[in-house]
Amino acid sequence: MTSPNKTDSPTSSATPCMKKPTPTMTNPNKTASPTSSATPCMKKPTPTMTSPNKTDSPTSSATPCMKKKKSDRLLSVLGLPATIIFKLLDADFVHDEDVQGLTPMELSSATGLTLKESAEVVRLSAASSIEQPVTILQMLKEQCEVPYIATFCEALDSLLGGGIPLRAITEIYGTPGIGKTQMCLQACVSVQLPSSVGGVGGEALFIDTEGSFTAGRLKDMATDAIQHAQTIGGKNVDTSDFTDISILKGIHYFRCLNYIEIVAVIKHLPSLLKSNPKMHLIVIDSIAFHFRHDFPNVKARAGLLCHMTQELIQLATKFNLAVIVTNQMTTKIECEGSSELVAALGETWGHCPTLRLALHWSGETRVATLTKAPHRRNSSVNYQVTLAGIRDLPSVDAETVNTHTTEMPETKKRKLPND
Repeated sequence: MTSPNKTDSPTSSATPCMKKPTPTMTNPNKTASPTSSATPCMKKPTPTMTSPNKTDSPTSSATPCMKKKKSDRLLSVLGLPATIIFKLLDADFVHDEDVQGLTPMELSSATGLTLKESAEVVRLSAASSIEQPVTILQMLKEQCEVPYIATFCEALDSLLGGGIPLRAITEIYGTPGIGKTQMCLQACVSVQLPSSVGGVGGEALFIDTEGSFTAGRLKDMATDAIQHAQTIGGKNVDTSDFTDISILKGIHYFRCLNYIEIVAVIKHLPSLLKSNPKMHLIVIDSIAFHFRHDFPNVKARAGLLCHMTQELIQLATKFNLAVIVTNQMTTKIECEGSSELVAALGETWGHCPTLRLALHWSGETRVATLTKAPHRRNSSVNYQVTLAGIRDLPSVDAETVNTHTTEMPETKKRKLPND
């Protein structure tokens, strides 16, 4: 019997190669030739090892598989023990790209490693992937191509530089009833605007911690958003797929009853985003509700919040999505005995979001103040909450209200009585 990997010479006969039976070393990803019953020769485990399933015979009718370009990084440089390296090489796992995409159980089945050893190989392989640096010019071009999520309030969109940005975390904080949840609901609808009318054409995930989510409000906002898309598109743009049903289907909902469930949902996000590539918005309303009451240790709370923020910003960058979190207000007491309303969760949390948007009242007018943004100057605009959603104030009302201030209104401050 001849080896299927060798080409027979017309004047010589091939001698079969003896192989020691190693059933646990077989790579399940390799397919044998359908017409071969011979056992392939055992290869010497070197980094230049070739795959035994390749056929060099010129008379073979089988089409060779196209292989992905291998990474230049060898598994032997990851700091693994020699025994693990030998098993990986015996199973034809040479480069870190060979094990990427495999689960520890799959790698264990293919190489004979234990689950613990396989998990360590997968972890080191993923951690060793180093991205190449990009130039500032490339970054600027990418930023110009990234769309924004419209708020349907022209003044607010202008304040934010075009709308709610993707690949960033936007915090919205303010007093109860100021419209934080309404802005989140509006963003869930706006993110689904078709790209043909300047929208993102994505879907949204709403993580509700306070129980303030109202499906009825979404229907009202969706109806007006459909009319808006039809007006912008006109007769030349087909927006027939943008309907009430499609908008409601495009919003996914989680109800979290404690901070443990919030952490669990965030840990589940990578697999959820992979299965839903159209998801371009994550809303957490609110981030402060459970962490303010269930965490007596402020230091531990700050550490967990920072870790969650790191995971969210990594997901936002990797999957090209926007993250909106709402925050509550708390009273900060000054040394002189005065007090003022500030965002909850402390100063450490204030460094976590990319943008911070404060909502407050100026008389009977709602005001949005940009208090932190790397690309915009701090400023304020007016807005209103209508049946259709977040909208601009009528021009007459906007002229009579002066809101060009970055400070919280003085009416929110009070003097504490001296004891």
